[in-house]
Amino acid sequence: MASNMRRIKKRKRNNEESEENFTVVKQDKIFNLNQNITEEEDEDESVVTSDIRKNIRNQNRKMKKSGGFQAMGLSRGVFKGLIRKGYKVPTPIQRKTIPLILDGKDVVAMARTGSGKTAAFLLPMFEKLKATSAKAGARGLILSPTRELALQTLQFTKELGKFTGLKAAVILGGDSMEEQFSVIHQNPDVIIATPGRFMHVCVEMELKLNSIEYVVFDEADRLFEMGFAEQLKEILARLPEDRQTLLFSATLPKILAEFAKAGLHEPTLVRLDVETKLSENLQTSYYQCRPDDKEAVLLYLVQEVVKPSEQCVIFVATRHHVEYLNMILREAGLKVSYTYSSLDPAARKIEVAKFRARKTNFLVVTDLAARGIDIPTLDHVINYNFPGKSKLFIHRVGRVARAGRSGWAHSLVAPEEMPYVLDLHLFLGKPLKLYQGGKEEENVMGTVPQTIIDEWDQSVRRWNEKTDIENMKNVTINAYKHYVRTRPQPSGESIKRMKELLDVTICHHPIFGMITL
Repeated sequence: MASNMRRIKKRKRNNEESEENFTVVKQDKIFNLNQNITEEEDEDESVVTSDIRKNIRNQNRKMKKSGGFQAMGLSRGVFKGLIRKGYKVPTPIQRKTIPLILDGKDVVAMARTGSGKTAAFLLPMFEKLKATSAKAGARGLILSPTRELALQTLQFTKELGKFTGLKAAVILGGDSMEEQFSVIHQNPDVIIATPGRFMHVCVEMELKLNSIEYVVFDEADRLFEMGFAEQLKEILARLPEDRQTLLFSATLPKILAEFAKAGLHEPTLVRLDVETKLSENLQTSYYQCRPDDKEAVLLYLVQEVVKPSEQCVIFVATRHHVEYLNMILREAGLKVSYTYSSLDPAARKIEVAKFRARKTNFLVVTDLAARGIDIPTLDHVINYNFPGKSKLFIHRVGRVARAGRSGWAHSLVAPEEMPYVLDLHLFLGKPLKLYQGGKEEENVMGTVPQTIIDEWDQSVRRWNEKTDIENMKNVTINAYKHYVRTRPQPSGESIKRMKELLDVTICHHPIFGMITL
């Protein structure tokens, strides 16, 4: 216990220092993609260009035969940005969609987070638009479900399109309408926007979209889930008939399929088994525990399993859980960011920026707020509350073990959540492995030693004596009751199977094997 307190105090002190040193810089609203190169970059430009030329020459021979980027016929400016960004070999979604898009076809592409989908629609867009045009009106339009995803896409556009000369603008809810009117008048080549605010701007400015040549609906399933169907249809009606339209989505619900049928011209469907596959480099672990013990188990994981140099996203059921766990983890001296959909947009931006800049190690989020937050180097995902839908689990854990990296997905499973774990494995077509001892350590379910729970629960109980934390804990309990009432029901088969498992002896999960019982 004494060692725990020393570790907590040290982390708390480091956390306070980090908070003081962090500054948030407000972004401009319109960007020339080849500007803002620092003096240091200017000095290195000749070296970088030389390296790029060498890379291009070295890769040309290989790529033309292996289906690499060079075989796609990308222009020098686009390829230069690609190499500078560090791309070497296209991902499966890029390999399948980019040639189709360059050929002018409308595409419906099913790809999960981390598949490389953003580059899959940006690279062809750069090729299609080539360079900035004096013609009035934007020529590229990218619609995103959230502010965070839109800002992330803008940043990616700036980096990948650095040598194209194209100008990009962002139109988001919560920002000044007057500034956005000014942005439109500056004639950007590409507009990245959330549908609600973009439609509002179109109406207020009586904006015609006749100049649009290239349209992307990014994370289209989420666009519809968040209630943007009417705005999307209105935007679609304003677009010219001869546009090229792309739709990227993790899933393809009926309403989205109908929208694609109406809004796209003979689209080609690209599907890469996105709904039922986990990364081969992902290690999943399930920890069976009582609901009241989850805080203690979480503290063990974040203090003993997640390394100080690693980053972790913690998924919870409600915004009240976000606020409560933020309090608990800060009491433990950890560097924490948090966000949920109803949080003030400026505060959301600050919290996510801290996590992206690695000023914090942990991000506590709800599923709705997490969409569009993409951290390429994420190491761990923790499901504090197990999701009620199997596809939601795929979305969550798809954020780790990407681009050849390994990663962990930890799930804290209360007895009433067991049927959802069984549903997940039916969905994946894999049996749930219950840990019976032995060498197997990955992708199994095990229990948590009582000594672990008792040790970390002492801190939780002490912190819950504080009035504000105790009150938030009570709010969380009530919020969870409402969440359970609205959560989808598990399958009857999994409920039956769970009852059968009650008589099965499960060993302590091997992740706790280092502990002396």
